[in-house]
Amino acid sequence: MMFGKRILILSQVFWPDSSAVSQVMTDLAEELSRRRNRVEVFSSRFAYENPKVRFDAYEEHGGIRIRRLWQTVFAKTSRGGRLLNFLTFNISLLISLFAVRKGKIDLIIGTTVPPLSSFFGAVVARVKKIPFAFWAMDLQPELAITAGYIRKNGLSARILAKMSDVSMSNSDLIVSLDRFMTAHIKTRLVKPVRIVTHTLWPAMDKVNEGERLDNSFRKEHGLSDKIVIMYSGNMSVMHPLDTLLRAAGELRADDRFLFLFIGGGVRKLEVAKYQRENHLANIRLLPLQDRARISISLGAADLQAVVLGDGCVGLTHPNKIYGAMFIGKPILYIGPRPSHITEILDSCPGNISVPHGSTEELVRRLKEFASRSEEDRGKVGRSNREYGLIHFSAVKLKEALVSELLSVTK
Repeated sequence: MMFGKRILILSQVFWPDSSAVSQVMTDLAEELSRRRNRVEVFSSRFAYENPKVRFDAYEEHGGIRIRRLWQTVFAKTSRGGRLLNFLTFNISLLISLFAVRKGKIDLIIGTTVPPLSSFFGAVVARVKKIPFAFWAMDLQPELAITAGYIRKNGLSARILAKMSDVSMSNSDLIVSLDRFMTAHIKTRLVKPVRIVTHTLWPAMDKVNEGERLDNSFRKEHGLSDKIVIMYSGNMSVMHPLDTLLRAAGELRADDRFLFLFIGGGVRKLEVAKYQRENHLANIRLLPLQDRARISISLGAADLQAVVLGDGCVGLTHPNKIYGAMFIGKPILYIGPRPSHITEILDSCPGNISVPHGSTEELVRRLKEFASRSEEDRGKVGRSNREYGLIHFSAVKLKEALVSELLSVTK
């Protein structure tokens, strides 16, 4: 059997981890492998959301060789613990990269998960004269500054900025997720580097069909005929849920609504605390769902919530929008305008978009949504799905990205 290129992917999260980045990176690796390239992945030995889950140090998945690296597994709720987790993974990554033999790899693909992993990938790739592609999932240190983790113009910020500049300037290709991120990257480059703006794709290949109330996830969790406003995925520190939570508080006496939060992340404790302290029966929390069930769980929603923090446009890229569009659900967006999300929703009438802090407006819009007929709400979802099928075809997007990445090796 003839093989193509030998490709090394650097990502803290990978199959079978259920995090969003893991799903995207796994899809990419599978597409590269499908094209008969030899694919190897350096990843973490521990699950991102549940560090009690430990993976084998060496594993294969669909012909992809996975090497799991050691790191500390302190709780994500501790900033110091998160920093040590990032640091120890990056140290393990650096040691493993230096062990890569020159001439044995045709391309290294680095991400920003964890932060700075691409710095080590870019430096080692340059030393060993291996092409390097930098896939920017978010941008540092801007995101850490926005989150309040470090001070703007402080020593940590300057060090992170320098390392990030090295990562980008030593790349043969930078993959950006939207035009806002591309514009920001261009301001950071100290020398010309080819940038491609390439959107993500839905992390699913099927839609839960059938009548709304026949959804098995809805039945399993007793959601009955509630208007389910669902937030599914990582509850990141970058994406405040305050407006959504306060709306739930305002609607506590309206038994038409249920606010369902599925997943993990730093803000999950905030959701639980708000629910507990305000005695809100209309808020429920569930753990992150396996990828095999994601179409069923998302299909149980009447509104899919997508949140982007103020000041985060172009710095990070919530991909929840693509899954919601693909399964054909109306969308509730809370965040700044313009953004990659509002550019999509502006082409799809009937969805809800409000800025952070607009609790009163959100409550009014939710009541209006609930007063619509089921057929009317369904039209919004079908319009979203039609748009998604045209613009976010997973097959086409993966093929296009792989072609861009492989072009670096020619």
